[in-house]
Amino acid sequence: MEKKKVLIPLDGTDRSMHSIDCLKKIFSEKDNVKVTLMTVSEIVIANDMVISDSVIERSEKESKYILDRAEKEIEGYEVEKYSPFGYAGDEILKKAQKDKFDAIIMTKSTKKGLIRMIGSVTSKVVKNSKALVLIVPE
Repeated sequence: MEKKKVLIPLDGTDRSMHSIDCLKKIFSEKDNVKVTLMTVSEIVIANDMVISDSVIERSEKESKYILDRAEKEIEGYEVEKYSPFGYAGDEILKKAQKDKFDAIIMTKSTKKGLIRMIGSVTSKVVKNSKALVLIVPE
């Protein structure tokens, strides 16, 4: 049986870690799934300003911390970690299409309002993904 490929985008919040709980419930047989944990560093460049190495280094350390923390939660699963720079929705969609994931597991936003109910990043992924997208409530 071919392993299911699951992408889990994380933003570092405890809320986003609920996606890990969902993965463990749905894919309790660790041998049947390959998980990619992903966090995106969103660096906005305004007026052609150059981002300093220290800002990039701090962002990379933060990404590593988020992904390492999540990896500990799913010990025993086959895990890949991925942390690009860019806009979260775009980077998630690019990764999902490139690596042909079977599913993406994301958490909904805690903000109020219709678009904010699931979050603008989640909303973009739901609207544009060819993979199944599971939205985890808090």
